[in-house]
Amino acid sequence: MKPPKSSIIITCLTLLFTVSLSFSQGHLLRVNDSSKACSFNTIKLNLLVKNDSLYKATTLLNKAIAFSEKHNLKPTQAKAYYSLAKVLTKMSNYKNAEIYHLKALDIYTTLNDEEGRNAVLSYLIHNYLSEKNYKKFDSLYPKAQQISKQLNSELYFFNLEHKIKRFYYTRQNKALLNTTNFAIDTLTKVDFPSLNYSDRPIESDTKKTLLQSYKFYNSIANIEFADYKAEGFKLLFKLNENELKTAFKTDNDFYRKLASFNYYKYLYYAEANKNLDSANKYLLKSDTYKYTALANYENRNSRNGALIYKIINTEQRLSLAKEISKKDTKASQLFINEELIVSNNKLLEIDKDRLEFFTILSHELRTPIYGITGLATLVNQEDDDTKRQSYLDSLISSSNYLSILIDNILQANKLRFEEKSLRLKPDKIHKIINHVLSTVKIAAKNKGLELITKIDASEEAELVLIDKVAFSQILINLAYNAIRYTKEGHITLLVVEKARTSKDVTLRFEVNDTSIGIKEKHRSVVFSAFENKAFLHKNSSGSGLGLHIVKTLLKSHGADIDFISEPGKGTSFFFEVTFNIVLALNLKESIPVIELQQEMHILIVDDNKINLLITKKNIEKIQGCTCEVISNGKEAISIIKNKAFDLILMDINMPDMDGYDVTKHIRMFNPDIPILALTALNSAEISTKAEEAGINQIITKPFIFEDFKATISSFGNKRKHYTATIDLDAI
Repeated sequence: MKPPKSSIIITCLTLLFTVSLSFSQGHLLRVNDSSKACSFNTIKLNLLVKNDSLYKATTLLNKAIAFSEKHNLKPTQAKAYYSLAKVLTKMSNYKNAEIYHLKALDIYTTLNDEEGRNAVLSYLIHNYLSEKNYKKFDSLYPKAQQISKQLNSELYFFNLEHKIKRFYYTRQNKALLNTTNFAIDTLTKVDFPSLNYSDRPIESDTKKTLLQSYKFYNSIANIEFADYKAEGFKLLFKLNENELKTAFKTDNDFYRKLASFNYYKYLYYAEANKNLDSANKYLLKSDTYKYTALANYENRNSRNGALIYKIINTEQRLSLAKEISKKDTKASQLFINEELIVSNNKLLEIDKDRLEFFTILSHELRTPIYGITGLATLVNQEDDDTKRQSYLDSLISSSNYLSILIDNILQANKLRFEEKSLRLKPDKIHKIINHVLSTVKIAAKNKGLELITKIDASEEAELVLIDKVAFSQILINLAYNAIRYTKEGHITLLVVEKARTSKDVTLRFEVNDTSIGIKEKHRSVVFSAFENKAFLHKNSSGSGLGLHIVKTLLKSHGADIDFISEPGKGTSFFFEVTFNIVLALNLKESIPVIELQQEMHILIVDDNKINLLITKKNIEKIQGCTCEVISNGKEAISIIKNKAFDLILMDINMPDMDGYDVTKHIRMFNPDIPILALTALNSAEISTKAEEAGINQIITKPFIFEDFKATISSFGNKRKHYTATIDLDAI
């Protein structure tokens, strides 16, 4: 694809000297004083990206965007948006990359620039693939291919590679086989140099590289399609590992692909050829590549996180500079030093606020940790049963508070980058309120506070669709907030029915206290994560995150929170939520079966000895359940091949093989056994990865025992003893 003149040469009508001054260092925009023309330096940008100078590239691109916006240079603006989106994708900042891709696409569409649209659409589907947002990928892919085909663009074949990866990642083997066969046939026949090239860097061996990639995925598809029999491995052994290394050298998944390539060779020698020496050789190679891949992934994430933080600070400075540039040029030059001092002071204030926040947070973490360690020692030393129970109650209170605090920190971080998706399941409001009370009651008791609840009655068979975890977090944070600021008196939790139809019910929730109260001047900062330090009383503690989390989670419920308060007398926080009603009589399949109807033998896989002990004891408390424990992913695979289990509890983070990889291996020979992830991790990304690996359900730690028991029992009552469904000796 030949770049359009409108994208390269742009008439610069104003401030040529200013442009030369602004971009002489970065050379992303070139100004020709004699022809009054301006061009975008794509070669310089590609060199920065290739050398991993992503921060410098981002800084220069932001300057290019600011300049092109100011002087209404639409083609340059689109090019800068598109280029910044590519850099952000490389840093795994997919959400912001999407925003800039769509901005570029809008401008190219307005300009009727089909070549620009072609380039943006190709990188946008690459962004969605990297983010594993398959819904958006599937929606946009046909449009990207349609325009690439019309323009006879080389991007058609890169898009095709994205489609192949999409089927590979989601284990759609038949589609993977058909698509790779088509891709190999089409690419082999095409005269690649005759295509219209975009601004994507094209090497002399690009066609060969693409063909190697197609053949790699095609060989795996053939192995899967042949059900791991010897004839299915023929295409794999036709591939040359050195040629694959050359082909994949710029791919982020370089080492992971080489690990997979050698792992499938291991499978051939271990299961089809029965040559253990060769099998061990390729397994060792596969593991070596895999560990390198994991290290690279962690390093890349660490680097990307640091880059994004650095870029955010830069964007704040650019934003302030942009405000200054809106003023008259001559006047702004006179006051430039004063403005820079003001902007610098604002940034220093932000850093100061965050430093204060993390100082408070450090104190908040250390306090319950000190209590837990100290109380554990007292329990161990105390012989009096009454005192021991008192210490145990306080120990539970400290651990509950620490758990909520950590949940809030993780939730606050997560809600900055993704919207909370509610996981609605039938449940009773009474049951959730009881859980909230059991969590906070010891903290209230330790301060001598009375806990009062008043809940309007409802039908016994009535359930509401509710995200129990999210809603419990809302009420627990409000309750802890009330306890924290109340020295004496009581905490009251009210649930009042405000409206009802045949399909839904609207409930008003109130948390009232006899606390120190909140002054009206602090109303605007009460729900802010970093500014509500003014609200924190000098004689109380608190991270300031709880109320921020409450307000943010209520937005996901389509609700908002408010409060009334009188200093010295107390505060009342209140909100209303509308729930859909379901009847228990109609939910026989949805309500978990608590009592186990047949015996279960369970395998627990976890590398942490304490976690193994806790999970084992919880399993043994369920009547009819027995269990075995294993602390190593590879050993887990081996024991599952040789013994029958009814269910597997799988940890995610393990040093040798993570829970995803262990599950994928198990699914190769046993697709039916229930595998539940028992993990402290909790996000949409974790759920997606678990589903793709073949994990049936996630149980988030720490859990409520009755919920844990109900989940285990619901799987145990379906069928008994899952043995290997593929006979490995016959492969």
